[in-house]
Amino acid sequence: MRHRFPWQVLPVWLITRLVLFLAATQVIPVGHEGSFEGDVTLYGNWSQILLDGQFPAGDEKWQYPPYAALPMLAPHLLPWSYRINFYVLALVCDLAILLLLCRFTVKTGGSRTGVWAWTVGAALLGPLLISRYDLMVTLVAVLALTLSTDPAVRGALIGFGLAIKVWPVALLAGLRRWRELLSGGASALVVVVLGCGVATLVLPHALDFLTAQQDRGLQIESLAATPFALARALGWWGGFTTYQHGAMELVGPGVETATLVSVAATPAALVLLAVWWFRAAPTEKTYYDAALTTVLFLVVTSRVLSPQYLIWILGATAVVFVARTRQRPAAWLVLVATLLTGIMYPWVEEDYSWSGRLPGTLILVARNLVFLAAAVVSFVQLWRSTRRPGRDRRDVVAAAGEHGEDAEPGKDSGAPRDGAATRGPGIRTA
Repeated sequence: MRHRFPWQVLPVWLITRLVLFLAATQVIPVGHEGSFEGDVTLYGNWSQILLDGQFPAGDEKWQYPPYAALPMLAPHLLPWSYRINFYVLALVCDLAILLLLCRFTVKTGGSRTGVWAWTVGAALLGPLLISRYDLMVTLVAVLALTLSTDPAVRGALIGFGLAIKVWPVALLAGLRRWRELLSGGASALVVVVLGCGVATLVLPHALDFLTAQQDRGLQIESLAATPFALARALGWWGGFTTYQHGAMELVGPGVETATLVSVAATPAALVLLAVWWFRAAPTEKTYYDAALTTVLFLVVTSRVLSPQYLIWILGATAVVFVARTRQRPAAWLVLVATLLTGIMYPWVEEDYSWSGRLPGTLILVARNLVFLAAAVVSFVQLWRSTRRPGRDRRDVVAAAGEHGEDAEPGKDSGAPRDGAATRGPGIRTA
């Protein structure tokens, strides 16, 4: 059966992105003045340092692998101002992601919900979507998820994404069995090592990002900060927030302990995923499911939960929708969290970040609880969808043994149904 290209999403994408572009450039006023210019301006400043022949040295905000320079330098190839050029390139990457999802839908006969989840769901983030370079990294991730099933190709794309921003390493989790994992992991490692090696030879300070985040504290938007944010809004906690390391971070009693717990939570989540991996009976769709679960785990356990992280998760969510996996409940929760994030930033950001007012804080708390629910549901569905058949059968047999006196003949007990005869031990014939 031939599946048609979902052309109807293109006009919707065009309209929504035109609105986002006009809002980002303040033709349509959104939020306070300059809400979406700060990061793009920072990228432009960094690009000038890069053009001078070095990475930003001693800048605590520079926390990215060396190939993050590519999306920051690329706007110089276009003829307009840096800010306009950046938005245009972001929209090109956005459209490329949509076309990849459409191609994946046609190729696999998948659900068009994924295409709409990206077209409409990503637009819920507002101009933030095209004001961060995370969109460029998400394009590489969606390529790894949809372009090829060859683990070496996927690994190479993951490695390239990892050289731009660290999170695409999560996509290795869904590679099935040791052969695929070794092949994908090896190709990712080769790309990363070669890429970082070349960058180190060409420009100084290319590897400064490895130590740039060690002093980061607990960002107000992170899951671990949620109890403090709510307690402050209710007047139960005497701490405050301050701008440092490029984010609003908490300062006050208990924060250091919560930060340590958050740091420990990430390896704990990875151990949980490792237990799943060794026990799983994966299918082809497991790769997409594991990608969503792993990215969610990385985000909810992180000390930092910036609003642009939703862009990563939305990419994996759209693929899950197309693939018709059992992750759909978690995927819908992600869309709810996206809507709440779009409301938070920039509309009520100052309510919970600087002033700690209750209305904005309640939206933040609701968003983080939905995030947590999405991560839990995602892992539960991942575990259930990859449970080994033999284990299920042993559970049934054990249950039948415990309640054998009440079991119906021929139902879940291995006994022949009425009218059936056997020929030889354990062989049924009609």
